[in-house]
Amino acid sequence: MPQSQDINNDYQKRINRVLTYIQDNIGKSFLLKELAEVGHFSPFHFHRILSAFLGEPLGAYIKRKRLEKGAHLLLFSNSSVTDISIAVGYETLSSFSAAFSKHFHLSPSEYRLQHESLKPFENMETPTKINFDFLPIIKSIPPTRVAFVRAFGPYGSESTGKAWNTLMHFADKNGLLRKETQLLGISYDNPEIVKENKCEYNACISLEKDIRPEGEVGIKELKGGKYAVFTYKGSYTHFPVVYGLIFKEWLLKSDHELRDNEVFDHYVNSPNDTGTEELITEIYLPIK
Repeated sequence: MPQSQDINNDYQKRINRVLTYIQDNIGKSFLLKELAEVGHFSPFHFHRILSAFLGEPLGAYIKRKRLEKGAHLLLFSNSSVTDISIAVGYETLSSFSAAFSKHFHLSPSEYRLQHESLKPFENMETPTKINFDFLPIIKSIPPTRVAFVRAFGPYGSESTGKAWNTLMHFADKNGLLRKETQLLGISYDNPEIVKENKCEYNACISLEKDIRPEGEVGIKELKGGKYAVFTYKGSYTHFPVVYGLIFKEWLLKSDHELRDNEVFDHYVNSPNDTGTEELITEIYLPIK
């Protein structure tokens, strides 16, 4: 029924707002009332609604996202464990270490040491098979307003395709697709750290005009600033290797440090009319 669909769309729009707020402020403490107000929910029912959508209690979701962000920083930054604990919202090093050890079964220092000693691309394609430019272009870009749809699950899976189908239907219906429109993707999680069914992907298109969020389709802004832009040519299935090269072989050997913003992909051409090995992707890495 139309009325039921309207209610469903409204819930999804408000949930999108809450999850984006959590992502953008993962280092701060959240009050239930505060998050409920962000999504215009009643505090009395808010926790149950979000937990039903996420498939886990809201508190567990926030704690997991903090710890996964901490694990990422341990691997791909030179920050101290103390600084990382503060960055992901823990008041003391001991509380972060205890929570981290319980989740990953290693202390933060042990986790960093163990993963540094692993061969980065064992059992994966050798880098020589990847058509990838190791010399990025360093440039500054303005903020980009985007429409987006979230997907949870393994990257490149059916959930990713559904997100793009939903977004493109919305874009076509609202006349958003223009020559200058950019198709962008944000993979928030590292499958080496996060269980595949929990990995979050955002299918995005850049916006040239004002539009209101609708149902699964949210509106947000990708932060501008300085980026290292890598160009990769080839199948999307090789993204794990390419990202591994960027983080482990370029970033950690460079003089650059990451900014606390999203890494995103710009899909320059489309698999709808381009051969798999001719696909061009620009990967934007936020740096200081």
